[in-house]
Amino acid sequence: MTAIDTSSLYDASAEDYSRAHARWLKYAGGEAQCAFEGAVTALLRPGMRLLDVACGTGTVARRLISETIGDIEIVLLDASPKMLAHCRDIPATRLTACMKNLPFETDAFDLLTCAWGIETLIDPRPALGEFVRATRPGGHVCLVFCADRPSQFLIGRALRHNVSRSGRGNFLSHTNLHKLARQAGARHVQTLNCSGPAAAMILHI
Repeated sequence: MTAIDTSSLYDASAEDYSRAHARWLKYAGGEAQCAFEGAVTALLRPGMRLLDVACGTGTVARRLISETIGDIEIVLLDASPKMLAHCRDIPATRLTACMKNLPFETDAFDLLTCAWGIETLIDPRPALGEFVRATRPGGHVCLVFCADRPSQFLIGRALRHNVSRSGRGNFLSHTNLHKLARQAGARHVQTLNCSGPAAAMILHI
């Protein structure tokens, strides 16, 4: 694995991120994204407090707000100030911080999401520990990430190569991440049914 300076990398690509990410979802990660969003939507209840880690330009938060009946409190967190700047339209608290050291008290959230963020770390264990710590007992952590799985399509394999070469993320073993999540304190880890070079899972806290 190689080191990734996420804040400067994503600051530099903030203007083009949504377009490039849409291409990734269309040809490689879309099935995992759908599984992830379906799981999060099913878990959401009015009055919940949600933390969206590595929120990017806010795509996930906007969809959740549009599909949720009743108010939820949303906190958006990203290491890139320029990515967060694209979230100004979202009725949420916005914070610039690192997922390896979340600036929240223990058991602060009912639900924590992290879409396409955990794979930007050299070692995901500190972030997983923080995710579990910040989520209350009985709550959930939902992840979707680049996974070390084959793509069915040539363009998917090409996109995977481009992601790796650009330094935007490592392709993680979903089996290993499952094990690390349990070691971090998750009571149960559920891998969602999806294919391609991506995976989604729910950590039951």
